[in-house]
Amino acid sequence: MSAQRVSIGQVMMIVALAAVNLAVTRAALGLDIYPQVLVVLLGSIDFPIIWKLILHRSLRAFHYMFLIVFFIAFCVMANLVATERLHPLGLLVRWYQHLTGEKTDSNSLVVFLRWGELWMACFLSFALACVIGLVAAWLERRRGWDIAAFLRGALIGLGFSGLLNTVVHTVWRGAEPLSVQWILTVIEGVCLILGGLLGLSRLKSRSAETRVMLGKPIASAQERRAQ
Repeated sequence: MSAQRVSIGQVMMIVALAAVNLAVTRAALGLDIYPQVLVVLLGSIDFPIIWKLILHRSLRAFHYMFLIVFFIAFCVMANLVATERLHPLGLLVRWYQHLTGEKTDSNSLVVFLRWGELWMACFLSFALACVIGLVAAWLERRRGWDIAAFLRGALIGLGFSGLLNTVVHTVWRGAEPLSVQWILTVIEGVCLILGGLLGLSRLKSRSAETRVMLGKPIASAQERRAQ
């Protein structure tokens, strides 16, 4: 990607967005929301706003895949960490206990794990999203698949399912039964697939590079004059 200058207007819009984030963060302090969750939510929203609406740059397969995988992976890992079914810092704790000879959990370890495991879940989700995003970009470049179009629709489906999850979570006040959680998971998967199919039919990539990779090369100037 060629280097592009950032105008003063774009910088001011980014500053305004940062001010909105600070206001949201301040308001969320009284709602007992983990800062890791807030970082993931605001970051997932801020990135497409800055990249697409402010900097006017195109979102490619890597960006769409990264956003989808990062959000879903963090939601799954954060839920497993909150229910103590996943301990991403377990290896580090065992190494620390081996060095110090401490076999019981101390208060300092409990506090460290309470905050550190969610940050580790955030980091692991970020790393997984980067890897899968790079694979999607490679497949789109080498195989000629319009992955970006599918992921555009899938991202819309993810947003719809996320809104539905928020409404259900608000109605049940965070205590929805396990059956409802499974139904929401199935609905989320269906929304992703249907959204992806919608993207393939309605949101196809328009760049010349994608059309060439899809086996539809753009006619040259001489061919257009001949036609």
